[in-house]
Amino acid sequence: MMNRIVYMSILILLGCDSLIEKTAPLEGEFYIQDGWLAFSSAKYEEADKHFNTAIETNDSASVFHFLSLVGLGWTNIYKAQAIKEISSNGFIKTAGESLSAANNIMPNINVEDITLDLHEDYYNGISHMFAGLALQRSYYAKQLAANGVIWETINVALSDTIRILYEESVEFSNQLESDFVFQYDLKLIFNDILVLRIENYLILGKIEEAVLSYSKIDFNQLDFEVKNECIEGVDASTLIECLCIVSHNGTCPFGG
Repeated sequence: MMNRIVYMSILILLGCDSLIEKTAPLEGEFYIQDGWLAFSSAKYEEADKHFNTAIETNDSASVFHFLSLVGLGWTNIYKAQAIKEISSNGFIKTAGESLSAANNIMPNINVEDITLDLHEDYYNGISHMFAGLALQRSYYAKQLAANGVIWETINVALSDTIRILYEESVEFSNQLESDFVFQYDLKLIFNDILVLRIENYLILGKIEEAVLSYSKIDFNQLDFEVKNECIEGVDASTLIECLCIVSHNGTCPFGG
């Protein structure tokens, strides 16, 4: 009888241990995966919750914390795009805070401590972070300009705040490889970031840099035709028209 009681007690204890394991918080990886799944389905509020949970439940210097911040940044960018956000104190600003935080902790992450199965996620996360920062900085600069921050199109009169944002956007875009594809929205590729960089250079009055960046566009990846004059030999005199054509699926709405 005593043996049976002892045996039953062991079973109860094992059962409790099992229950504790099942109800314990999930690792950050699972919250991040669920966040991106929701993001890919345009369920941005749900994605927001998953990424925030991963941030709250992981050490601030961990790779999970880094990847969560990147995911949260992109979620806010897409939330802003979904509502065509104009306010300079909304999702885009918040996205910048998350992505900048990720950029700040990245140097403190010891790659040797990352398990092999997370290496690909980490390096993809770095690319996603730079792409997100490039988009966010440019978007935020436009929001500030549209919301009454005084600046002129002439580069000498451009406000310091907006100028710095455009310059940072360019710098972050330069960190990307030419084969970049946003893993969670495959329509967003390096060409898109490149067009954004060219626009930023033009706003900054850096025409030569804009022309050089235009020459790096991969026209084979475009799903529309571009006239030959806008593929080869583009210079300062033709750049604006050709960029407009590339930016508007082959037909510039402002052309003659």
